[in-house]
Order: sequence, then structure tokens, then C-alpha cells
Amino acid sequence: MAARTPRSSAAPEPVQPPEVEAPAAEAIVLVVPVSPTPASPAPSVLERLRRNRMGAVLGGLVVAIALALLLSVLVPDSNLLLALTLLGLAEAFAVGFTVRYLSGCRGLRHQVTAFALATIGVHVLATTGMVNQKLGDLSGLLSSVLTGSKGIGGGLGWDDAVMSALATPAISTGAILCGLVAAIIAGWGIRESDYVHK
Repeated sequence: MAARTPRSSAAPEPVQPPEVEAPAAEAIVLVVPVSPTPASPAPSVLERLRRNRMGAVLGGLVVAIALALLLSVLVPDSNLLLALTLLGLAEAFAVGFTVRYLSGCRGLRHQVTAFALATIGVHVLATTGMVNQKLGDLSGLLSSVLTGSKGIGGGLGWDDAVMSALATPAISTGAILCGLVAAIIAGWGIRESDYVHK
């Protein structure tokens, strides 16, 4: 009898087929409604003036001339010194605070700007008011409104007064003092030790 060869009790390992790459799974896109992001509001006129290099000059110039022309009708015939002092200080404060509010820093450049603009504004205010002197008397104004008469005062008229203010140089002690007040207001504040003016 032939000898039997012993069979191994272990089962043969199954042969695995070679790995086949699975096709790439398609991405599933979920559409989720998103609330629209609110658009940032457009900056205001004052903010645009602040961002501009010449914004403080433009804002101060508009305030200086507009306020000077508006306040010039308040210059009376009598008590001229007190009226011009109060109106000039109002002009200086308005120009100084405008330049201070619109400027990014408080340097010498902005102080010079406030000085020059306040000097121009006070000159236009004083010259126009003194040459015109049309609305000095409140009773004369009321009577002219009620009766319809044209003449209120003895001035040359507002147009001629403004032209004379623009034609004369703005060198007077009062205008320079008001300019200095505006420069002090524009530059008022504590100076930091590490501050570098740009």
C-alpha cells in the first residue's frame, strides 16, 4: 500500500482579486439659503471730509465764509466794538471746532489752517457788517417790513459791502486775534511724548 501523504489541515488562503479603484463619488452640493449680508452704509459727508486730506480746509472755509456772511447782518450801527468782538469770537469758535472735528490729528498744519480761515472769516464779517450796517435797528427793520419801505439804514448795500470785504486785505489786529483763538481751539489737547506728526 502506498503511503498517504498527510494533508495539511489548514485551508489554503483565498486569493484576493487586485484592488480596483472605485469611481470618485460625486460631491453632493446642498444649497442652503443664506441671509444676505447687509451692505455697509455709505459714509456720511462729514466722514468723507475726515478721510480727505483737504477736508478740514474745505469744511473750515465753508463755515468761515458762510457764517461770516450770515453774521454780518447782525452788526449794528451803535455799540460796534462789543458786537464785533462777540461775533468775531463766535466765528473763531466755529472755525476752530470745525477744523478740529474734521482733522485726523492736532498738528501745527491744522492750527495754521484754522488761523488763516478764521482771519478771513472775521475780516469778511467785520468789513461786510460795517460797510452795510443795514439791519442795525430792530424797530427800523420791523417798520420797514410792516410799512413796506425799502430803506432800513444808511449803508451801501449788502452786495457792495461783500465786494469791499473781498477787495480789502485781511490784516487787522482783531482778525489776527480771532485767528489765534481758532488755532488754539484746533490744536488744544495733551501732547503725547511719542507722537510723530505726519
